[in-house]
Amino acid sequence: MNVHSVRGWIVLLCCSAASVATATLASAEPLGALQLSQMVTIHRDEWGVPHVLGPTDESVVFGMGYAQAEDYFWQLEDTTIRALGRYAEVVGPSGIEHDLLNRAFEVVPRSQADYEKLPDEQRLLLAAFACGINWYLEHHPDTPTRLLNHFEPWMVIAIDRHLLLDFTYGRTHAGVPQPLFDSDPLLSTTSTPTPLGQAARDAIGSNAWAIGPSKTAAGHSMLLINPHQPWFGWGQFYEVHLHSQETIRFSGACFFGMPIPAIGHNEHLGWTYTVNTPDNADAWEMVFDSNEDPLSYRYDDGYKQAVEWRDTLGILIDGQVEKRSITFRKSHLGPLVKRLDATTYLSANVAGIFDTSRLTQALGMVQAKNLEEWKAAIGHCALPMFNVAYADDAGNILYLYNGSIPIRDPVYDWRKPVDGTRSATQWQGIHSMEELPQLLNPKCGYVQNCNTSPFNTTLDENPVRNDFPAYMFEDADHEKRRAKLSRKILSELSNITFDQFSQLALDSRLYWPSVQLPVFRRELEKLGQTQPELARRIEPYLKHLLDWNCVAGIDSTQTTLCVTWYEELHQGIYPGETLKPEYEGDLANQLAALGKAANYLNMMHGDWKVPWGDVHRLQRVPNKPDVEAAAVAFNSLSRSLPCPGAPGPLGIVFTVYSVPSVPILRTARYAIVGSCYVAAVEFGDRIRAASAVQFGANANTKSAHYFDQAALFSQQQLKPAWFYPDEVIANAVHSYHPGE
Repeated sequence: MNVHSVRGWIVLLCCSAASVATATLASAEPLGALQLSQMVTIHRDEWGVPHVLGPTDESVVFGMGYAQAEDYFWQLEDTTIRALGRYAEVVGPSGIEHDLLNRAFEVVPRSQADYEKLPDEQRLLLAAFACGINWYLEHHPDTPTRLLNHFEPWMVIAIDRHLLLDFTYGRTHAGVPQPLFDSDPLLSTTSTPTPLGQAARDAIGSNAWAIGPSKTAAGHSMLLINPHQPWFGWGQFYEVHLHSQETIRFSGACFFGMPIPAIGHNEHLGWTYTVNTPDNADAWEMVFDSNEDPLSYRYDDGYKQAVEWRDTLGILIDGQVEKRSITFRKSHLGPLVKRLDATTYLSANVAGIFDTSRLTQALGMVQAKNLEEWKAAIGHCALPMFNVAYADDAGNILYLYNGSIPIRDPVYDWRKPVDGTRSATQWQGIHSMEELPQLLNPKCGYVQNCNTSPFNTTLDENPVRNDFPAYMFEDADHEKRRAKLSRKILSELSNITFDQFSQLALDSRLYWPSVQLPVFRRELEKLGQTQPELARRIEPYLKHLLDWNCVAGIDSTQTTLCVTWYEELHQGIYPGETLKPEYEGDLANQLAALGKAANYLNMMHGDWKVPWGDVHRLQRVPNKPDVEAAAVAFNSLSRSLPCPGAPGPLGIVFTVYSVPSVPILRTARYAIVGSCYVAAVEFGDRIRAASAVQFGANANTKSAHYFDQAALFSQQQLKPAWFYPDEVIANAVHSYHPGE
């Protein structure tokens, strides 16, 4: 701790009342960057995590913008460029699909217009965030930029909307938006997702647990926050702690471009999200059959008028940005995104994407002091998707299947495009929070969700499926081994301490081998009678696995063999939980596949007994827009660390997916998707929290915090996550005002 940090915080405390009064009186006008920079102090702990302390909400959000730009400007700019629908200007034709989606839904103009309609206090916060980014750029003029050298407040709204659109648009069943009214072949360029890219998207998920006082030694609720996102590109999480003397006192993580953490905790309560798949997106078949007016489309007994507009895309070609004009149309149901025949087009839409109350909801959740206030905030249902696990200091725990889910006529099959010529297929509002599946304070003392059905939240206490419209869900039947393992772990918990709970956050027990190995042992005994030669060949491999506690670890050779075998048996580069057709119902063939796995390891490594940590590695490569770009850059000469995590389909808490090995070129597997921000929180008289991210708090390769937290992941440890100002100051290694 340095003298400046103590003196600065004392000054802030002494001046906070006056500063709050000043900010309140000037609520319609933002403070200047210089004034805000002098009000706020950024304290960095030994891991480089920013703790942003200031007297007003406006000041800490300003500090958030500055810290985010300071730590991850490349990624912040990359995410913003995507959200502006200008990605092809920096990456070339591969960005056209991003931009078409963005432009078809008019993300930028609608965000600009909606920003002006926000309440004054919300516009102040977004302006402060953008001001913090711009203050960083002003004081670091040598920062490399690719497109943007100035950020606007409305861009935050565009980022939020584009990210959610990217998450959800695929469920409209309409396919990639197409240039429907232009013959330019470049605009029609479509790219088929690479197997690795598709697998990375499929691997996105999360684990979320909340346990009540009956499970804990101290009688306090606890929360596990464990999103699984790509480790490269926009899906990464940024850890930050904001502490205002007004209302924003929150520690957690968010995507880049967000002004406050999206998951985490305040001094009373916390929550986390996991990806769910509510049916909140639809497509309609629209018929344009008027000979007199090409913009008229059928609707009930008459016609309605479509809106047409032209836009311009910039595309980087041979080092120069070429401008291409494109025509868009929209019906009252949404933009036209696909042509079916000469007169029929698809309109598509996603519920909740443009809900202007989302910032109101987010702030209300962050500022809530108890369950009632928190439920009132999330009750806006302005967030289109995500399961929620919640815990608080009153001992409450809650699971909620959250989403902006349209009320629909159940007569229609909403799993495919419906007839847009009938008013009966229009959405009839949004289901309220009370109408969504949820579970409050179950007797079993826990809730969990690992991207599975809301009807499998606990072993025996769950929402009742028949109480809800069938059209609500696309994941009602989803079940994953991560969830099965979670229910087993949580149901058996008793008298657990916070330190023990923190260790569970990176637990590496594997569900699949613990269940299946006894089955295969019995099958091997049968094979000894029917196929003795096969049994003789497989026996040493299976015996090796049976001599194992089914815990993934860096020194475990069984883990390497087990994961390789599992991947041989199941479909996909990142195998799911479905067997390949040739193995279905054939245990003998599945056992034979164990021999294939051993042979593969022999070929790759010269031995089928290879420690998992030797082949499963953590390596960071800078400034990569996605996992495919990172996969090309991995190499054995750069620094890496062993990783004990394993692919989620085997059923593991510490979920990590890795790029496949390549003979000769890349014999190690480098992690690219999985646990990216892990936190454990205890809600007692004082908050206790521990956390870690997969690499470090700073993207600068020269920073001491570029790769330091990777050691925590490698050792299955979390670090203290300081929350109260006295803790922050006592553990600050570096403290400064933005711009210093």
